[in-house]
Amino acid sequence: MLRVKMAQKRKRCSLSVAEKQNIINYVDKNPMTKKLAIADKFGIPASTLGTILKFKDKFSEESGLPVNSRRLKSCEFKDVEECVLKWLKQCRDKKITIGGPILQEKAQQFAVELGHEKFRASNGWLQNFKKRNEIVFRKICGESVNETVCDDWKDKLAELTAGYDPEDIFNADETGLFYKCLPDKTLSFKGDECNGGKNSKLRLTVLLGTNCTGTYKLKPLIIGKYKKPRCFKNVNNLPTDYTSNHNAWMTSNAFSNWLQSLDKEMKKKNKKIIMFIDNCTAHGEIPKLKNIKIKYLPPNTTSKLQPLDQGIIQSFKMHYGKEIVRRFLADLERQTPTTIDVLQAMWRPSPKLGI
Repeated sequence: MLRVKMAQKRKRCSLSVAEKQNIINYVDKNPMTKKLAIADKFGIPASTLGTILKFKDKFSEESGLPVNSRRLKSCEFKDVEECVLKWLKQCRDKKITIGGPILQEKAQQFAVELGHEKFRASNGWLQNFKKRNEIVFRKICGESVNETVCDDWKDKLAELTAGYDPEDIFNADETGLFYKCLPDKTLSFKGDECNGGKNSKLRLTVLLGTNCTGTYKLKPLIIGKYKKPRCFKNVNNLPTDYTSNHNAWMTSNAFSNWLQSLDKEMKKKNKKIIMFIDNCTAHGEIPKLKNIKIKYLPPNTTSKLQPLDQGIIQSFKMHYGKEIVRRFLADLERQTPTTIDVLQAMWRPSPKLGI
């Protein structure tokens, strides 16, 4: 019986749009049924079921069924959602950016205040909340990757790093930080006009670096617009390295000075390291270094090959943004204005991150 059943599964090559929609409807009506059991019921591999559910909106549109006509999961904690919705609208009116994690945290706070011990502001709850109230993520703020080049580079990586321990293999890269305007995605209501965006006056450039194992995080270099911001008055020691130029951008001179300083640091520690960097213009003039070997990543491959672009910079910004928004929320409760200057952006909002 089992062998016959398995053979039947293999024979089934493709599903019609109607069959896919039938499966989607069944899943929606039976949310407690395990996906493996559903796949078995319809005689399809679990991976196929996963693909169907991943693109269910597309299949629903192809079947002629409006996406929003499918029944959404009913709201169990209506009073919590009413509070969250009211609070979210207040934040929108005050032009405070709110991301998913912050909204989940606030929902959990409301649940505690309302005595709902069983409420959990999970990712699933967030998705259903957004659908029920027609809320979407909008971005207030695109490199073609040659896969062959990436594969060739990966094949050569062992040769390039030969003789170096993982602790001595580094990557460094800079990123723009709009330190008063994070996070760059906010929850908004469908139909709302999308305002805001990048403001050059609020921009810092942050140079981050770490080794392969994550055990040696380099002190961040902050690049601002002003040599001596007012907030630096009477401050003798900054929590990070700081330099400035008219645009608050990384320059070849700033990068060269940073490398020379790091080279001296490595010499004191008697360490020889290899550092991978991208080939942006600011990285073009490399000074003579004794303890650092520089290797460039292939052009137009950083999204695939640069370690810091594989979630590290994103995580850094997410944590920074979360701390900033928490401060906004606390000040909102106290009805006091929120001010974030360069020094606070470097230090106080997130001391655990070393910024």
